[in-house]
Amino acid sequence: MIQQRIPVFLYRSSGVRLKNLAGYLVHLLGRRQNLSQVYLSPHRDRCLVCGENIGETELYSNWRVCPYCRFHYTLTARERIERLVDQGSFKETRRDLVSLDPLSFSTRSNYRKNINQDQKRTGMTDAAVTGQATLGGHKVKVIVLDFGFMGGSMGSVVGEKLALAFEAAAKQKRPVVAVITGGGVRVQEGILSLMQMAKTVTAAKRLNEKRLPFIAVLANPATGQAYSSFANMADVIIAEPGSLIGMVPLKTLREASEFPLPFNAHTAEAHLERGLLDIVVDREDIGTCITKILTILDSEDSAFDKKMVKKIKIEVNSEPEPWQAVELARNQSRPSTRYYIDSVLDNFIELRGDRVSSDDNTITGGLGLLAGKPIMVIGQERDRKGSVNNGMNGASHIFPEGFRKAQRLMILAAKFKLPVVTLVDTDGAHPGLDSEEQGIGNSIATTLSLMSELPVPVVSAITGEAGSEGALALGVADSILMQQFAIYSPMSPEKMAIKVYRDKSKAKEAAESLKLTANGCKELGIVDTIVPEPEEGAHVDPLEAAHKLRDV
Repeated sequence: MIQQRIPVFLYRSSGVRLKNLAGYLVHLLGRRQNLSQVYLSPHRDRCLVCGENIGETELYSNWRVCPYCRFHYTLTARERIERLVDQGSFKETRRDLVSLDPLSFSTRSNYRKNINQDQKRTGMTDAAVTGQATLGGHKVKVIVLDFGFMGGSMGSVVGEKLALAFEAAAKQKRPVVAVITGGGVRVQEGILSLMQMAKTVTAAKRLNEKRLPFIAVLANPATGQAYSSFANMADVIIAEPGSLIGMVPLKTLREASEFPLPFNAHTAEAHLERGLLDIVVDREDIGTCITKILTILDSEDSAFDKKMVKKIKIEVNSEPEPWQAVELARNQSRPSTRYYIDSVLDNFIELRGDRVSSDDNTITGGLGLLAGKPIMVIGQERDRKGSVNNGMNGASHIFPEGFRKAQRLMILAAKFKLPVVTLVDTDGAHPGLDSEEQGIGNSIATTLSLMSELPVPVVSAITGEAGSEGALALGVADSILMQQFAIYSPMSPEKMAIKVYRDKSKAKEAAESLKLTANGCKELGIVDTIVPEPEEGAHVDPLEAAHKLRDV
């Protein structure tokens, strides 16, 4: 099961347990004498974080995950590969590349000695293992950075191995799955180490040009050059729970901060909240998650032609009065966007965040299968009573980051030739000063522009109250559907009554003038198809409403 929760160890009040965790991380991140012991002897009887007996538990034995506090212990590169790909399918490549000493750093330090020690201890030639394998039956290129070798730092050999792996994947038309642990600067190689960032980014772009999937998995820790370069080029970014993630180490971040950091600073959960990655997944579920993603992104059934989108005529028996439609569209029990997604799609994988600043919960989107065909779905999520999305704190307006998130998913859909389905149900764009300062106008305009030129079929379904620019931003489509009791207008009847009649009590009259019903919008040529609902509205039988929408 895909998890999006904060691990127990992050919010336990026990100072002792947090101290134990901190001590463990010091061992790992500080490369002390004890690092080799931790690396070579991963099996332990008691959890260093919660103190529970874990040695004989199945979860720890198989996955190095504490079943009590969910702490994810470090794995070597080969252990990760063994647990991730199909059994016996991995074949290593470019093992012949070996680190030297390009700056003759050994005259001033023990660089050569450190390399030799790590080679003997790990059995690796450098911090990266690359090769080819199958994952859930999909042929993939695999890249794994190993924190146990020089902290997973990106020296010249690491950069070369990664670049060759990306180039081979592009040539062989294989997706890439990369697991990042460590990935900081190899200071002993100076500016040559820094150049590996540009090298790996350039190589990763080859996948984009070939429309091949790239999935990155961020594990503990994922920092420095790897994180700030090729890892953030991935189409989908997954993270293990509790992983330390960021451009700079946690210690550096603390030293640079004027105030104490939040308890979960620099963690996978914080990055998810800030829209910087897509999913937080428990280690034992990562393989299944990646398989689902590849089934959609790497599918031969993903190429659709816009000509396949048809304008369907459906007879609707009854037409509600305008104000009745307003009340039904706003009904608190009306199905949410997430309900429709869960009821209609198979293998749905939610993708979160704008990769810039935040994740807007009023936009839900991701990959899924509709009648066995891969699609990208993007929906506006109102805060209705009983909604799955109950963490919205009453929000129903879309923020700039919500539109940026939608844009990212549309671009991803275009790359992999996936049809886009949008579900429209919103009061409109967020009207606050913070939205203005964050570029709400630009985000709406660029979303409209992007939708108008998407090279894939786009179907938009109005499922509730569609209001103003916020609704239109996801409503530029080849075919527009509208549920029988939904409404669509430039502003609410109440606002129009105040604006035109200077009297809010005339909202019913305003509703009649706006032609906001499904039939009214169809008469105006705004909507192509009216989708029937259960006789008294979608809230009476949500599953029937979902099936009627699916069947159109």
